[in-house]
Amino acid sequence: MKKYFSPISVITLILLTSVQAKSQVKISNSSGTVNTESILELESSSNNKGFLLTRIALQSTTSASPLTAHSAGMIVYNTATAGSAPNNVTPGMYYNSGTSWIKLSAKAPKIGDIKNGFQTADHKGWYLLNGRVVSTLATNPKARATALGFTTNLPDATDRFLKNTGGTDNLATASGTDNFTLTQANLPNVTFTGTTNVTGNHTHTYTDNPVNSATNGVVSGTNNPISDTSSVNDNTTTDGNHTHSLSFTLGSSQPVNIQPNNIVTNVFIYLGN
Repeated sequence: MKKYFSPISVITLILLTSVQAKSQVKISNSSGTVNTESILELESSSNNKGFLLTRIALQSTTSASPLTAHSAGMIVYNTATAGSAPNNVTPGMYYNSGTSWIKLSAKAPKIGDIKNGFQTADHKGWYLLNGRVVSTLATNPKARATALGFTTNLPDATDRFLKNTGGTDNLATASGTDNFTLTQANLPNVTFTGTTNVTGNHTHTYTDNPVNSATNGVVSGTNNPISDTSSVNDNTTTDGNHTHSLSFTLGSSQPVNIQPNNIVTNVFIYLGN
């Protein structure tokens, strides 16, 4: 047996509390079939009416009040902001688990949303950002990727952090590095100066009129230009105290690693199914 009720008839139905309905019920302001899978169906022929839940003021997620007890499956719209964290409540739809109230606040992803995750492959409309060719995607995800501006490849997020745009850079452009090498221009403005120790007056010996020999730089058998053939040792003139200049060699151009401590994840983009 199938019954149809107009909105006015609902009042009558509520008043007839002694009657037990053991059939499918449809509340509508027009005739039509009842969904065979439902025990109660609501319908508006104008398609501009909604279902208004019971509105009550909850006190906290752990308290059943203003109900007398927790009832698993109970759904209400809470109008109050009350309680203390972590058991506080705010306006919105809540269902009862049998021991507490739980807020219905699921957020559906939007095309182009980005997330980090420990998943290793595409899942539920989320696609791994691994630089893949867009043409390899299924028809719908491919069209959505193209609409986002990815006509050739998806961005490759491998071993990269996500950065907010500075306004002048291009979205989805890979840039940056995890190390750098200091140059002289990066060093502090420091001037290095220095001198060697003063060694005092000193001289150097030399040999005058050496014996003709290859060792002394004179080819044996040739005439030495000095008439005195004896070897005479003598000293150079004393030059006094003096210094020598110094040069400094610093570093070995070893790159500096600037990658902070991190936890490794994969990056996904939502393109839907």
